[in-house]
Formats: sequence, structure tokens, C-alpha cells
Amino acid sequence: MMLTLGITATACGGSDDSGSTGGKQPAAQGQAKSGGSLTMLAVQDSASLDPFKSAFVAVADEPRLAALYDPLFYLDASDNSVKAHLGESLTTADNGKTWTLKLRPGVKFSDGTPLNADAVKINWDMHAKAETQSQHRQAAAALTTKVVDENTLEITPLGMPNANLDRSIAIDLTYVASPASLAKGPDEYRNKPVGAGPFKLESWTRGSQQVFVKNENYWQKDKGLPKLDKLTIKNVPDVKQQYNTVNSGGADVFISSDNATIAQAQKEIGIVQRTVDGGQMIQFNMTKPPFDDPRARQAITLALDPAGIPKTLSNGYVPAKGYFAQKSPFFDPANVQAAPDKAKAKQLFDELERDGKKVEFTYLLPQNPSSLKVAEWMQTQLADYKNVSMKLETLEIGAYIEKYALRRDFQAMLFQQWIVDPEPQSFNNWFSKSPTNFIGWNNPAVDAALITGRTSTDPAVRKKAYSDLQKAMVTDLPVWTYAESSIGVLYNKKVTGVVQYNTGVFFMDRIGLK
Repeated sequence: MMLTLGITATACGGSDDSGSTGGKQPAAQGQAKSGGSLTMLAVQDSASLDPFKSAFVAVADEPRLAALYDPLFYLDASDNSVKAHLGESLTTADNGKTWTLKLRPGVKFSDGTPLNADAVKINWDMHAKAETQSQHRQAAAALTTKVVDENTLEITPLGMPNANLDRSIAIDLTYVASPASLAKGPDEYRNKPVGAGPFKLESWTRGSQQVFVKNENYWQKDKGLPKLDKLTIKNVPDVKQQYNTVNSGGADVFISSDNATIAQAQKEIGIVQRTVDGGQMIQFNMTKPPFDDPRARQAITLALDPAGIPKTLSNGYVPAKGYFAQKSPFFDPANVQAAPDKAKAKQLFDELERDGKKVEFTYLLPQNPSSLKVAEWMQTQLADYKNVSMKLETLEIGAYIEKYALRRDFQAMLFQQWIVDPEPQSFNNWFSKSPTNFIGWNNPAVDAALITGRTSTDPAVRKKAYSDLQKAMVTDLPVWTYAESSIGVLYNKKVTGVVQYNTGVFFMDRIGLK
């Protein structure tokens, strides 16, 4: 989690919607004082705290990674450009055939070892190894790297030039662990992580909370960073409980993609919000019955009305017209998802049953109360039809990821993405030879569009490429997006210094108390 998309920034009930090409942080944000502690709420505990097994998602593990590791490079929330942080520069002189990464000199991990080019290479090489089982293996395996000097790494994309490789690095390879810690094995680096970020892990009570304390040797300590002395992240899975706890002062901050909660926060408490592409969608396994038949995919999408979800559940969802948000510069209004058509859906369900292909399927989703309510709404809608049966399978997030990503054992599933540029996620999702093309979509026109989007930085060329992608999505129906996506950092009146990056995580060195 990307596309140059619309960004909305809001704070303390005010709103600044700057349209589809950028945004700015809310004017109410000021610099935090030094010292003190904050409590953040998260929907779940971490399965792991290393850069390999963790999900780089703002509503999941990324805030913890930001605290422990700091990003090498990141996507700026104001204009979606790639900016340097631990890194110093990331450049190409030949339109993506080769890249040069330069690191900020003198940075050290919290164990005192240097964050140098060797450290970056060791991390990326580990991502690329199958035995590491990294969620970001594809990004690293598509590169070769060579250490030029202490702070310089030469990078060569494999297979084809990648003019947007800086975006891939900022999203998938931006967190780097101490090689000394990695050398001790996974039990050590997963549970006792060592990074160069503003905080160190002090304690971890499984299923309950993690406590982080200031890294006294932080590379920006001369600037008075981090502002906080202590950060506690507690697990509270229910979003309403999260909101009420922060609103009452029992905790200080949480990140949410729940639109109703975001709307409430705009009126009552502080929020910095980022609107992104992707969203919530049904992803169909195109290699297994019943969804190997395009009629089954079409029948499901025609039977369900995205607008019915917020109307029935009052969850604030913005009904989607496709994978790209309507404010996105890549959105093509000529290629949108078909409007609901109950008569046509019934015709297709009946036709499939006559052909011996009754639409009976299990819908895979993670254990999340709001997601379950939406899935149950879908069940209710489909119950109005004959010849279709939908069962639900809810799993803990780790088991959910293992089932769809490692075993590819699903028929249809809830898939959520937050992206700020089509690169690299759309390529990873749907290029026919991509190891993370979990649904088995294979369309030469899609491959051509994705290659064009990857190898060009020309906005007009990229817009045409992703218009071609949307056209194929409407025809083939690999996914059905039902809700657009926003990410909000919600906080109480004590908090300031909230600055988002990537798909909605915030810099942990700057947040603090007023």
C-alpha cells in the first residue's frame, strides 16, 4: 500500500479537502513538547515485530514498525512524492534501469551498530529468500544490489526497468533491522526487534499490549526527537470501544479506516485523514469453482448494491465505482463497475445451476466486527436468490493471510488495500507472472498496461495505462470493490504533532503532548 490520489486532511472538526492531486496537514497541528507518554490503541496484537512477517498497513503493524525502525524513504502525504528519511537520496539516471541509494551518514541502530549499505543489503537479501517467508519478498526478489561504499547501494531491477522503483522501496522495503539482531535468528528478531527508530521495545504482554521507550541514541536526538519518553500500544479490537476510550481520555490515539468513526471524529475530536485508492472489495479466485466461470463473478456483483451497505448498516462507507477512488487522477468514469441488476443476477444464477455450476462458495475474512457485519449483509442480500449459497469463514489475521496468500485456499475473500499510487500494488496484484497474483488473473492486455505503468513516469502515459487496467477489470471482474477507503489518525485534545506518510501511518518521532 499506490497512486497519486486525493488527500483530505482534517482536524478538530475542521476540514480541508484539497481535491485529487494533493493535500496538506491540518493547520491546528503544532509541535509537541518534550517528554511524557501516550497510549495508542490497535485492532490486534502483532504476530511478529520484524520487517519480514509484519503487514505494512497503517491499521495493523506499521505504527509499531515506524516506532522501531523509521522509514528509509516514504511517500509524503502532502503530494505523494517520495521523500528521504533515514536515506539521503534515491535516484535513477537511465529511466529505471539502475538506481543509486545513498544513506544518511552516521546513523546507528539502537544496539550501536551502523545502519549502512551492508545493513540494507542484508535486510533486502533476507526479504528475497523463500525461507524467510517475507510478506514483501516480491519487491526484494525483483532486485539485485551491490554495495558501492559505506553509504551507497547500487540497485538493478530484474526483468524490466522500473521507473517507479522508489515507490516500491518506500512501501515494501523501507524498514531495516539491525543485522546483528537478524544474525541471532527469527526467535530473536521477531520478538526482540532492533531498529534505528525513535523507540525501543521495553516489554510485550502477548494479546494485551506493547510498551516502547525512547531510543536515547536516536539519530535525530539533537533535534529533540522523539518528543515522547514512552509509547504504549494496547489491543482493542472494537472500533467503537477505541473511539470511546480515546474520547474519554482513557487512551490518546488510534488509526481507523471505519468511515462512520472518521465522520464522528471530524465533529468531536482531532483527526488527520488521508483518502486513498483501493478500498474494501470481494476478491474472486479465478482458478477454482464457482468463480472460474465469469458468469458467477458477474452474478455476485450484479446482485449486490454498494450503496445498500451504508444505507443498512449506517457505517459511513462511501460506495465505490471501482478500484480507483472517484477523486483519484487515475479514475476513469468511462470504465466503472456495472450498476446492480437483480433480474440479470437471477438469470445468471439460474443459468449456472442448469449447467451444473450452482454458485456455492465460502467467503473468507479476518476476525473483525465491522467486516463481519458487511459479510452478513451480503449473505442476507444473496438469500433473496435461488441457486446461490454463501458461507462465512472468519480467521485470526495471521491464519487468514496464511490461507489466502500462502495456501491460496479460498473461493472468495474480503480484500482490503490502501494505495497512494498504482505502483507497486497493482502490478503485484495482477501481473500474470506475479507471485502475489493470488486470484490467478491472466490477461495479456492487463500485463501490457501494468508494464507501461511501471516503466513510465509520464502522467499522461500512466493515466492511459491504468484506464486500460480499469477497462479490463470491468470486463473480467477479478474483484468487486464496494467501499472507497480513507485512513484517519484519531486523537484526543492532549495530542499534537501528527504527520501522516505512506498510506496513513504517522511519524512516531513527532507525535506528542501539547
